[in-house]
Amino acid sequence: MKGWFFAGTLLVILFDQASKWWIQWTLSPGQSVPIVPGVLHFTLSFNSGIAFGLFPQFGRVFLWLSLAIVGVVLVYYLHLPSPSAWTTAIASLLTGGALGNVLDRLRLGHVVDFIDFRVFPVFNLADTAVTCATILWIVRQWYSTSVGSEAEGHGADC
Repeated sequence: MKGWFFAGTLLVILFDQASKWWIQWTLSPGQSVPIVPGVLHFTLSFNSGIAFGLFPQFGRVFLWLSLAIVGVVLVYYLHLPSPSAWTTAIASLLTGGALGNVLDRLRLGHVVDFIDFRVFPVFNLADTAVTCATILWIVRQWYSTSVGSEAEGHGADC
């Protein structure tokens, strides 16, 4: 499974960086192009803060915080004797997404965002990967808890 972790992480980084390169090559800052008019637009914007553009003055802090989170995930994951497919997917998405935005901060001093649903702040594929990892983790925790509770209940009946 650990080979899949590195492959998944690399895939997330490659898709994220390729999409950001393409959008910067295609659009000017602030330019918006409707993909599905009124629903989905590609809008090139830059974010030096964290999610939703919050705290732009702390960009370097978030760079180091992201690297620390990646370090913790790596140490945790690599010390697992036999990680499940769920854990591998979650760790890959989280690590790849965080590193995708770290690369932007190191290279450009800000994160490139472009996915614009008009009712939500503009984001990118790295943000999407981190969000998906979080949702998968929550679902996994919920599933583990509910299955564990059912198993305990059935075990008491025997």
